[in-house]
Amino acid sequence: MLKKIMFLSALMLVSFEAKAQSNADFYQDLLISEELKQQDAQQKADQLKQQKLEKAQNSAKDLLFRKSENLQLEIQGMDKLSVKREKTDSKTETIETQNLEEAPFGLFWKANIETIKNLGVILKQIEEEDYKNVFVAQQLPKGSKGFQRVQITFGEENELWRIYAVSDFMADNQRASKGLRLYEMYARLLNKKYGNQKDFYTPAYKTVEKEVMERGRPVKVTEQVPEKLENENFLKQLQSGEATLYSTFEGNGIGVALALNVDGNGQTYIAIDYKNLKILQEREQEAYNLL
Repeated sequence: MLKKIMFLSALMLVSFEAKAQSNADFYQDLLISEELKQQDAQQKADQLKQQKLEKAQNSAKDLLFRKSENLQLEIQGMDKLSVKREKTDSKTETIETQNLEEAPFGLFWKANIETIKNLGVILKQIEEEDYKNVFVAQQLPKGSKGFQRVQITFGEENELWRIYAVSDFMADNQRASKGLRLYEMYARLLNKKYGNQKDFYTPAYKTVEKEVMERGRPVKVTEQVPEKLENENFLKQLQSGEATLYSTFEGNGIGVALALNVDGNGQTYIAIDYKNLKILQEREQEAYNLL
């Protein structure tokens, strides 16, 4: 007698901080063999790994299309704090963070708002679309040399899972040489620390006229040719969005995106977006378990 196996296929929608959507087919069975269960589990694991890679790349796109003019206005409008770091109880710090993984700037992944404040960090809450519990962080434990703005996101779960840093703005030439050198330096460092570097360059195009032979006669034609990095109009191309340059990295459960941008005044800067993929994976699993 043939054994009946019932498969129920549905579209799974999981929403969390960035409203990222991951769709996967899953099977809810009554009489499935252990072999089929193992195959299904392996398939889910492969899909989850691919989703994490896509999230790291999508993070970079968020950076590239952020309005640089608005970013500059936000920074200029910040209250200038001249307070000194308050001394904290080192024993309390150790107890609160001993089971947490260290994050950039001396912070700790999964730490809650109160724990971060207890490290002496000054937090100023801001509004950011699609994110909850976002703060500009100052007086960071390891400092923030070279970065004029660091903002951290805790989400509804009150766990630090995202860090977004913007470098100092630089007056640059039309080739964006200073910005590109800074970008390349941080790309090397991030690749050394996290690995799996993937570079993405979308060039601007220029129209080039050339002469070709048709039926034995010279004819002038035009074609679109991609511009190279650091060409004579590279800064304007980055500023207008005609060209984009970013890289992604992934390692130790962290996804990182690095982008080279130009603000409304023609100044270059880099932005780095760190996201803890393990935390995102845990939230996905929690949502999955509810289904």
